[in-house]
Amino acid sequence: MEQEIKSEGRCLYCDTLFSQSEIGKHLAKHIAAMEKENPGKIVSNYVHVEVEAGEMFLQLLVKGDTTMKTIDGFLRDIWLECCGHLSGFGHKNFKIKMKDKVEDVFLPKIKIYHDYDYGTTTRVFLNAKKQYQLNLKDKIILLSRNEPLKVMCSLCKKKPAINICSVCWYEGAALYCAQCSAKHAEKCEDFEDYAKMPVVNSPRMGECGYSGGSIDLERDGTYREKTNRSKKEYFKP
Repeated sequence: MEQEIKSEGRCLYCDTLFSQSEIGKHLAKHIAAMEKENPGKIVSNYVHVEVEAGEMFLQLLVKGDTTMKTIDGFLRDIWLECCGHLSGFGHKNFKIKMKDKVEDVFLPKIKIYHDYDYGTTTRVFLNAKKQYQLNLKDKIILLSRNEPLKVMCSLCKKKPAINICSVCWYEGAALYCAQCSAKHAEKCEDFEDYAKMPVVNSPRMGECGYSGGSIDLERDGTYREKTNRSKKEYFKP
């Protein structure tokens, strides 16, 4: 993308918009405040995990005793799943198994990666923040996700892009609004045949047969001046 992208996300708790670099710090304050409210309550260990792929990000709160398989399933559902490809986690110094517990893998400051599809691989990075004792039940809570990025049409540069040409994508800018998509179809024989794909809020965009996720659909599409969003989005395996 040869465009200057501004990445921002909304806080689950106060609905305030923050930059990609600031949202994690802000959320940590909310989580710490929640932890202080727990004296005498039954609590579970939770891990604050930051997931990044360039300007796209997820801020997650994950129950410590759940498995890495649960995070794998979440990443597939929100960002990656297209054709049932294999996937896995990795780190330069140790092996990570799907049955490993989240709290054992995500020790403070640990950074790992997740690969989906070992043909046209999409890699994202996961950063361990801090572990908390919280009175919650959900296995994964989506604290924040980047709002749809302001990706404009490569031709007219005036309207948000809604389509991508997967054939021309590797030769340069190939993002088109509805009107310019019709123009591109006249020049690219493959576009209407099989190469026309939707612009989606995912690092998997333009790869294989990916057309979008199955959760948090309000933030899964193209950039709009005003988005219809749900203040709270949960993933429950």
